Amino acid sequence: MAPPLPADVFELQGESFFQLVQQKCGNTMLQNMRYLEVNSADFFLGIQDVFAFFHHDSSDLVAIKKKVGITLNDGGFKVIAGLSIQANNFIQSLKTFQQHENLQTSKDFIISAALLDRYPIIRRILRFFMHDLSEASDFCFHFKGTVIETIIMNHDRAKCRYDYSSSIREFVSFVFILGGRNVYKFVRLNIPGLLPSLTVIQALIDASTNYFQEGEFRYNVMSDYISSKKLKFVYDAEDCTSVISKITYNTRSNNFTGFVPALKGGLPQINTFSTESFAELQHWFSTVSMSHFLNVHMIQPATSTSDSCAPFLLSAYGTDNCFTAQDIVLRWVNIVNECTQNGAKLAGFATDCDSRYLRSMRLLMGFFSNMPKQQFHQHENAFHVDIPQVS
Repeated sequence: MAPPLPADVFELQGESFFQLVQQKCGNTMLQNMRYLEVNSADFFLGIQDVFAFFHHDSSDLVAIKKKVGITLNDGGFKVIAGLSIQANNFIQSLKTFQQHENLQTSKDFIISAALLDRYPIIRRILRFFMHDLSEASDFCFHFKGTVIETIIMNHDRAKCRYDYSSSIREFVSFVFILGGRNVYKFVRLNIPGLLPSLTVIQALIDASTNYFQEGEFRYNVMSDYISSKKLKFVYDAEDCTSVISKITYNTRSNNFTGFVPALKGGLPQINTFSTESFAELQHWFSTVSMSHFLNVHMIQPATSTSDSCAPFLLSAYGTDNCFTAQDIVLRWVNIVNECTQNGAKLAGFATDCDSRYLRSMRLLMGFFSNMPKQQFHQHENAFHVDIPQVS
C-alpha cells in the first residue's frame, strides 16, 4: 500500500515535488515531469492530459517517447498502460486530497509546523483563544481579543485606512485623559495600529456629552451626578493655576479662547469673543488681556460612608488674576443659589490663602467684618451650629 500524501503536498516545489513523484509513480514519470517542467502539484493538476505533448511528431521527442510509450506502424503513439495508470492514480489522489483540504479549511484552519516554529507567538495566540472559551462572556476576555484583532487587522492596512471598534475608542480616550499627551504618543509609537491619531482622539472628546465651554457652570450635569450618587451635601473648591498664554479657535462654539472674559456679578461672560471680522480680532489682541491663569471650580460631594466619591468639574475659565473680593463674594452667592435650585446643599468653599479669598470668607461668615446691606451669615440657607447649654 502506497504511503499517504504529505500534509504540505501543495506547498512542495521543485526537487521536493520530484521526490514525491518518484515515490508515487517511479523514475519514468519523474523524467517525464522534469522534461515537461511540471514542478508542483498545482501545475500537475492544471494539465488535462500529461501525455498529450508526446503525440506531436518531432525528432526531439524520439528519446523520451521510447521511455513513455510505443510508436505504432501507422505513426501513432501509445502510452504504456502501467505508466498511464500510475499517472491517473496520482492525479486522483491529489484531487481527493485537495477536496478534503477544502472541506477541512471551511471548518479548521491548518497551520504548517514550519510557520509555527518560525513564529511561536502564533501558538500562544491560539492557546489564548482555545483555553479561554469558557470565559467567552467575560468582558476582559473580549477586550483582550479586540486588542489583538485591532493590531493584526491594521497591520496590513495603510495608515489612512486604520479602523477601530467602539470599545477601543473608549479605551484610548481614557488613556489620553489619564495619561496625558506624552504618554499617549509614547504608547502609540511603540504599538502601531492600536491607538488612533491625536486628531481622532480630540474629535472623540469634543463629541462627548461632557463637552463644555469656557466659563460655563454645569449645574444641570452636576445635579445628575450627585443624584446618581444619592448625595446632597457638596463643597466647592476654587483655585488658580498658571498656564501658557495662547489664543485658540474653537470650531464647535465659534469662539476664540485665551482672552480674559469680562466678569459680571463675579461670573465670567461666555461667548464674548466670537467674530467674523479680522479687524475686531486684531483689536482684541491689542486691547484685551490674555489669560495667564486658569481658574477651576470643583464640586466635591460629601459622603457619610467610607466610600470615596470623585470630584466633579463645575467650571473652568481663564483669568489675569485681576479681580476683587467683591467679585468673589458675588460669584459664591450665585453658586450657592444655583446649587440650591439644583438640589445640592453647598456646605462650604475651599480655596488657598489669597487675601481676597480670606476677606470674602470673613464677609460671608460675619467674622470680624460685615457688609451693612448683606447679612450673608443670617441667610436662611446658612448653617448653624447648636452649642449645648452647660448647666
